[in-house]
Amino acid sequence: MNNFIGKSDKTIVADGIGYYDYLPSIFIHKDILRKNKTLDEDSILYKRVNNMRRYLPYNNHKVNKYPCGTALLQLPFFTYTYLTTPRENNYNDGYQKPFHKTILASTIFYLFLSILFLKKILLLYDIKKYNIAFIQLLLVLGTSVTHYANVESSFSHIYSLFAITAFIYFTKLYLIDNKIKHFLIACLLLGLIFIIRQPNIIIILFVPFLAETFSNLKASIAGLYNKKSSFILGVFLFILIASIQLILWYIQTGSFLVYSYQGEGFNFLNPYFFSILFSYKKGLFVYTPVLLISLVSIIWLIKLKKYYLVLTWVSFFFILTYIFSSWWTWFYGCSYGLRVYIDFYVIFFIPIALMINQISLIYKLIIITIASFTIPVNIIQTYQYKNYILHWNNMSKEKYWKVFLKTDDKYKGLLWKMNYNLNKYSNIAEFNIGDIISTKNSYTKILKINNKDNNEINKTRIIQIHIDHLYPKNSDTKIIISVKNTNNKHSYFWDKRSLLHFHETEFNEFQTGVFNFDINSIDDNEEKTISISVFSGDKVDTLENVKINFLSLN
Repeated sequence: MNNFIGKSDKTIVADGIGYYDYLPSIFIHKDILRKNKTLDEDSILYKRVNNMRRYLPYNNHKVNKYPCGTALLQLPFFTYTYLTTPRENNYNDGYQKPFHKTILASTIFYLFLSILFLKKILLLYDIKKYNIAFIQLLLVLGTSVTHYANVESSFSHIYSLFAITAFIYFTKLYLIDNKIKHFLIACLLLGLIFIIRQPNIIIILFVPFLAETFSNLKASIAGLYNKKSSFILGVFLFILIASIQLILWYIQTGSFLVYSYQGEGFNFLNPYFFSILFSYKKGLFVYTPVLLISLVSIIWLIKLKKYYLVLTWVSFFFILTYIFSSWWTWFYGCSYGLRVYIDFYVIFFIPIALMINQISLIYKLIIITIASFTIPVNIIQTYQYKNYILHWNNMSKEKYWKVFLKTDDKYKGLLWKMNYNLNKYSNIAEFNIGDIISTKNSYTKILKINNKDNNEINKTRIIQIHIDHLYPKNSDTKIIISVKNTNNKHSYFWDKRSLLHFHETEFNEFQTGVFNFDINSIDDNEEKTISISVFSGDKVDTLENVKINFLSLN
């Protein structure tokens, strides 16, 4: 899977840097104890963190924006790598390649534990083992787990998935046998859930579903009431784990309670309930369609008159979605799919497993066939996201279907076309080329110009090319542009762009396409040559009314 999607040299990226950085901060840089030094004192303790976006000001200190639980789970892997990695030129900052590899290994390890505990949960429901294997396959390959285990593996979601799945397992065990040891382990795991991502503590609202009946729930609560010392011990264990975060906040800022997401929060009066589920921008069921089967399974439970299970599952899903959709940026930034749901994937697959385990063979085959189709869809979309075919946060219905299941190189960057405010630019040179006929499998020169011929082009910031064309989907025509030093052939700029990237409306529609090549200013005394060519692949192609403008900033 990693080979198909494309291997990532860096897995500690974006938000993952914040989750992970507790480890290098404590063990390598030793700059986490900052409570006795303020920002005003210009201490060496702030030299590194001042240059990291994941640290935010708090009471004249800097605090890591992200919770520490992910780093706690990564600690054994980090420790091994730290002790066995030679220092590079006497410098090891915790971000060399071995650390990126070890975080990938760490994430895969906790993903394995996640599907192991998923199996244990489903066995408690008497799900047949071959059905469990299929459910495990769907979780790993039919959801955005594929992306967050392979590409952005330093994010917290796989770690949360492990903690929540293990919590559900031990909670379910307690609800079955009322053994206090299972309750105490569940309390420890709830503390871990809290320090991985604080809002995830709402998983306790899923306990009524796990009880299966109201009487079972009531009896289990009564059992705790009759064993107050055990209940108090469970609360103590939760606080013990949760206090790790409080202590780390304290040594950074001098405060035990910190809201580290400064300027960000929930807007409970304006949730994006529909968008978070069905929007082409990031909708859960659009980018993880296998989860739609969980809704089918709820309908199946209604048909079986399992009203308690339906009520408790739907209630939890509604509360979860309401909270997630009330976050100030409901699509959760530049990310693949609705990543916050990954932590709770187990709640979707329990009812799916119950349904598959009991329905007749013909219906089972239908569900399995539909579910199996979502696996290649998810894998291809994961590839698209990593390779700039899906946009990170600016998708729409039109864009989604324009690149649906497309993996050709010509689609890379298609949806990333920049729009410029051309009022800020002046046209310093214009060339009306006319029609260009490009023979197949060969390069045809459109324009070649030297800055000695026109010194103004030294100021060029954008080379804008206009082409009239039909822009068919099967077009393999490419435009190549280069800016080179005439004497030593040093390259200032080079880009090869599929002609499809020029289109303005729809494919297979005759139109004037435009693309702006944003180049660096070449204003120096060296002699340079700008070359623009077309390569049409295995078909003859005609570019009509070609016009090229050289634009400079006003």
